[in-house]
Amino acid sequence: MIISATLLFLQAAVLTPPNLVIRQGQTVKVVPVVGTVNGSYVRADLLAAALGGTVADAPNDHYRVNLGDTRIEVTEGVPFLRADSVIVPLGMPPLRSGRTYLLPYQIVAAIIPRYATGFNYDLSTRELMMFSSLARRGPDPVPERPVQSSEPLAAQTEPPRPRAARTGQRRMVVIDAGHGGPDNGMSGPIIGGPRIVEKQITLSVSRLITQELRDAGVDVLMTRTTDTLIALSDRGRIANRNKADLFVSIHVNATGGRGAAAARERGYETYFLAEAKSEDARRVEQMENEAVKFETGANAPKGDPLSFIINDMAQNEHLRESNDLAETIQQGFRSFHPGRDRGVQQANFAVLRGSYMPAVLVEIGFGTNSDEAAYLSDGGNQRQIARSVARSILDYVDHYEARVGKGSR
Repeated sequence: MIISATLLFLQAAVLTPPNLVIRQGQTVKVVPVVGTVNGSYVRADLLAAALGGTVADAPNDHYRVNLGDTRIEVTEGVPFLRADSVIVPLGMPPLRSGRTYLLPYQIVAAIIPRYATGFNYDLSTRELMMFSSLARRGPDPVPERPVQSSEPLAAQTEPPRPRAARTGQRRMVVIDAGHGGPDNGMSGPIIGGPRIVEKQITLSVSRLITQELRDAGVDVLMTRTTDTLIALSDRGRIANRNKADLFVSIHVNATGGRGAAAARERGYETYFLAEAKSEDARRVEQMENEAVKFETGANAPKGDPLSFIINDMAQNEHLRESNDLAETIQQGFRSFHPGRDRGVQQANFAVLRGSYMPAVLVEIGFGTNSDEAAYLSDGGNQRQIARSVARSILDYVDHYEARVGKGSR
């Protein structure tokens, strides 16, 4: 087997494929691609070094590529690999020539972006892009000073009361500030001002939610704490790997049109993962999933069939619990939010697909509406929204634990 692999290796001159470009922000690394009669390969050692990983031998012609928390195990001549605990078929087998291991290019283009955190592949440019993974358990920075409210709040929202730590494992909540980095999200309003950018509003509100929950004794993780781009697929992975109990993604809504009628659209709504049932839900789904183009330079990938995910979530009651969490958040907004209650909705959001726990996406208002843009840009209102979301999360946890007999926090 080693001899045949060596012969293929020596036939690299058959094709001269372009080099693999690995891009992380302004840093660019280049890894040679080896062309063979069967297709393109990359050297495992060079690839791992460029990605900050390692290659290690294993028994029975196995070898492993370690990328952070992800381990990819391959076997010489066998067209399958193991990504952590998942068996994945390959179009070509991995090869070996002496101490040189060759990996099918498929591992770069499809396997690493799918199973390892912090990567996406752009097929049009043949670039593998690395993203910051900012999830960590330490304290996150809070805003230097929220924008000061110009007027007193009509209805004050009291901060959530501290809860006594529950015996055993503490609850972990992941708060996801939508968009970031080159992905601004929506900008508005359509008519009038003040001008707002979604990524700034979501980060500010998410920081405040985090602060409120931590003050109430809850462990919180933010997917991003600065103006950086985190891949949509990685946001759910961050929650999974930190064994989060809940995932809440914060966004600002926008209309599909640009006229005066569109500028009047306003209100708040909360989504959970399922097939979109209305045209408006499909519009919001398409808008929020557009962030993928900043990760790959292409249209949003199809990914796994939604039915598989829904079945998996239904088996674990995540779908029902997500619906309950969404309704609790909506109910909290009804007491103070000046916009229209647009209800609990369902849609196939990419950011929710990989979150294997109750997960919701909250649209806190329409930035395309001038009144709501002003409302969302006000620091006092942001604090009120954050307190409401935090209190809803705590209420949901209390109700859930009462249902399953675990008591209150």
